[in-house]
Amino acid sequence: MDDSHKSDVMDLRRSQLLQAAHRVVSTKGSSKLTIKDVAREANFSNGLIHYYFKNKEDLLLALFKETQGRLQKAFTEALAESDDPRDKLLVFLEHAFGLRENARDHLYVLFDFLSQAKHNERIRNLKRKLYQNFRGECAAILYEGMAKGLFHPVDVEYASTKIIAQIHGLMVEYEIDEAAFDYHEYSRRLTREITGQLFLVDAARPLEQAGSM
Repeated sequence: MDDSHKSDVMDLRRSQLLQAAHRVVSTKGSSKLTIKDVAREANFSNGLIHYYFKNKEDLLLALFKETQGRLQKAFTEALAESDDPRDKLLVFLEHAFGLRENARDHLYVLFDFLSQAKHNERIRNLKRKLYQNFRGECAAILYEGMAKGLFHPVDVEYASTKIIAQIHGLMVEYEIDEAAFDYHEYSRRLTREITGQLFLVDAARPLEQAGSM
C-alpha cells in the first residue's frame, strides 16, 4: 500500500469513527459515551479507535471541531451567494433558525457539549470560538449594511450579541418544551423584528421577503 492510499484509508476510517461518535452522542449524550460504544457503532475494534484518538476526550474534541466546521462551512457558503447586506442578514437568520430542522443532529451535539464546557477548558475554548465566529459573521453583515447606507447606525457588538442570543435562546427553549410555541411562527416574527429595527425605509423589498420565510 503506497503512502497516498494509506492516508486515504486513514482519513476514511477517522471520518467513520467521527460519524459513529456523532450518532452515539445524539442518542446517549457525550457524558455517557464510551470508546466501546463508538467501536460497536462503527464496527471497529477498541484498539483501532485508540490508534486515531488517544482517549475519549480527544475523540469528543475532534467531534466538536468537525461538527463546528460543518456548520460554519454551511453558513459561509450560504452568505457567499449575495452581495447585498440586507439579503445576507436574511440568509443568516434563515439559516440560523433553520438549523433546528436542517442540521438537528449537529445542533444536538453542540448543545450537548454545553454541559461539558463548564468542566473542560478545551471544550470551553472551542465553544467560545464558535460563538465568537457567529457573532463575527453577524457583525460583518451589520458593518457592511451601515457602510452602504442600508442599515440604521447601531452598536454592532451589542446588536450582533443580541441577535445570536435570540436565535440560540429560541432553539434551546423549544428543544426543552416543543408545546410552548410555534417555532416557525416565532422565528419569522423575530426575523421581522430584527430586520425591521435594522433596515432603513428603502429596504422594503427584503422586509417583504422576511415575512415569507
